[in-house]
Amino acid sequence: MKALTIFFSLFFSIFYGQDIKAFNAIYNRTFLETSQKDFNKAVMVADSLYEVSETPLLQIKSLMLSATLYDQSGEFEKSLDFALQSQSIIENTDNAIWKAKIYGFLATHYRYLKLFDKSKNYIELGIKTTKDINDPNVSNNIMALLMQELAYYQIEQKNYKKSIAQIKTAKIYLAKVPSNNSFPLINNEQLLGYNYYNLGNLDKAFEHYENALQLSENLPENYLLGLIHNGIALIYLKKNKLQKAKEHLDIAMRIADGSKYLSLKNEIYETSEKYYALTKNIDDLVKTKEKRETIKNTLQNNGQNFINTSYTKIDAENIEIKKTNSIIIIVTLLLMIVAAIFFISYRIIQKREIKKFQQLLNDLDNKENLLLENENRYSIVLNSSDEKDINIVSEKFTVSLGTVEKILLKLKEFEDSNAYKNSNISLPYLAAYCKTNIKYLSFVLQIHKRKDFSTYINDLRVHYIVSKLRKDPKFRNYKISLLAEEAGFSSSSKFSPVFKKIIGMTPSAFIIHLKESYTTDT
Repeated sequence: MKALTIFFSLFFSIFYGQDIKAFNAIYNRTFLETSQKDFNKAVMVADSLYEVSETPLLQIKSLMLSATLYDQSGEFEKSLDFALQSQSIIENTDNAIWKAKIYGFLATHYRYLKLFDKSKNYIELGIKTTKDINDPNVSNNIMALLMQELAYYQIEQKNYKKSIAQIKTAKIYLAKVPSNNSFPLINNEQLLGYNYYNLGNLDKAFEHYENALQLSENLPENYLLGLIHNGIALIYLKKNKLQKAKEHLDIAMRIADGSKYLSLKNEIYETSEKYYALTKNIDDLVKTKEKRETIKNTLQNNGQNFINTSYTKIDAENIEIKKTNSIIIIVTLLLMIVAAIFFISYRIIQKREIKKFQQLLNDLDNKENLLLENENRYSIVLNSSDEKDINIVSEKFTVSLGTVEKILLKLKEFEDSNAYKNSNISLPYLAAYCKTNIKYLSFVLQIHKRKDFSTYINDLRVHYIVSKLRKDPKFRNYKISLLAEEAGFSSSSKFSPVFKKIIGMTPSAFIIHLKESYTTDT
């Protein structure tokens, strides 16, 4: 059997709906006109229906009517174009019924073009979608038709026994539908007849074709009836009952001549060739061959043109995809290179910063040790001197070594007590603490500490915080404002600049480096 596209035609006859009567009346009448001669008029009406369609569902119905009309006439590219337009619309809706219909039509269409993988994919989509249909009658009807489409698929693979199994499954679904519509049942029987014919079981094939004929008694002539009479004619030809074969072949030929289905014509003309060859009717054989060759060439050319066009599109898309992929690969590689350079640079900078920070810590340790050495050295000098009253002469006044010693001892006491953390500390306050005057205190700070009062206090405070940060991990989680307050600064805005001036980096940066340093060590 040539892959006759009947899936959507059955859908039209079963599910054209009653939601908008005026639309459906024109819609249904147009579909009936496809079996008559006025094909162009039917196409124009279908186009007009699309123009006036105000809802996605009506647009889909109009597009699928056009798809079916062009499919019947063998214009596969146009047919598929309309079907794919319908699919693009229906995908944006939750209408499972029409999704399943369209998937079924596309499955049939791709099977006819021998693109079997795509056909099978659409069948599977249809089956999956049908499970989402709430109405069991509709769901079972569509599932039956999808099983019939699977049967056609197996016929194309010449798996006639598997095809019969699919038809029997379709019969189970149809048994669940309390419907008077006999088209699916008729199609089941004619499919069984065809499969048994190809398996060589002519009696079984005849039985099913006869069943199909009985179910068609009260229906007008249609493409299914043409297939049934054609099948019976083939059986009679096999049995060499030529007169009986001619009776059924004439009916099939009359239906084919009045139909727009090129596939139906092709199939029946093929049977006619066999009949005329057996009867040795050369004239009619030649005429029929010519008619069939014309139709066959039209079908092949249309199919081949569509496939060529499709593959041209696919090639163009593949080239575009390759270009896009190449760009993506290049961009990805560039990003990876940039990321690698950035990472390496970051690691180099990080190592430099860590090294620089370690040097800073070493310098702080060395400075602290130097201060202790200087204090010890100076203490030894003072303790070993017998002349406590030796005077040190400055430009403006004279101070004895004994006085300097006392001031330095008080400063040592002041530093050890962390009294410098008092935010209200002042030069007069410190002079009173050291039991001296401002002049002598400033002189000692300048000579022995190499600092003025503010620098001396700030230096003590900052080094106190640095020591805490290094020795006590909890301080590293404090806010800068808390560290400033802990050191004796009135605010973080005054603390941070002083810290940076003395240490060489901000408190935040110092803490970050300190954390990284300890993490690295660990």
